[in-house]
Amino acid sequence: MDYNYLGYRFRPTEDEIISYFLENKMRGNVFPVHVINTVNICAFEPWQLPGQAAIRDDDEWYFFSEHNKKYANSARTERTTRAGHWKVTGKDRQIWDKNRKEVIGVKKNLVFYEGRGSNAVKTSWVIHEYHSNNASAYQKPYVLSYLKGNLNEKDYTRAASSGHAASGS
Repeated sequence: MDYNYLGYRFRPTEDEIISYFLENKMRGNVFPVHVINTVNICAFEPWQLPGQAAIRDDDEWYFFSEHNKKYANSARTERTTRAGHWKVTGKDRQIWDKNRKEVIGVKKNLVFYEGRGSNAVKTSWVIHEYHSNNASAYQKPYVLSYLKGNLNEKDYTRAASSGHAASGS
């Protein structure tokens, strides 16, 4: 579908992200319009992810991804890529259903750091990761990630020179 219609913007509220998109994805429901791709976030560098989005002509991108654990019997989440890692910043924020007046999920803010250890450099890439409180009830728990970043020539050059070609979706 062509999303370059005048006036069209995909900007769901946090309530809609969890109660509609995330819950329906975990139930296995099919969406009437395909606006969010399922991507393993850590298989790509942040500057490659916009190419994996269903809606590419924008400055913000949305993805579903399975909740990948660092170890099989651990609650820790895997957030490393070849070039760096996503670091959780700040406190988890509760997301409320405005109609039912109850907490339906949490939002985690993550910043991408390029490099490892003390040599890691903070970048302008940010992910807001949404988790449903009902995720444990599903066989395949997903998170919905909302990516914001700075697509500039340096990032594209770095991605091309690193040999990480983003595959199509």
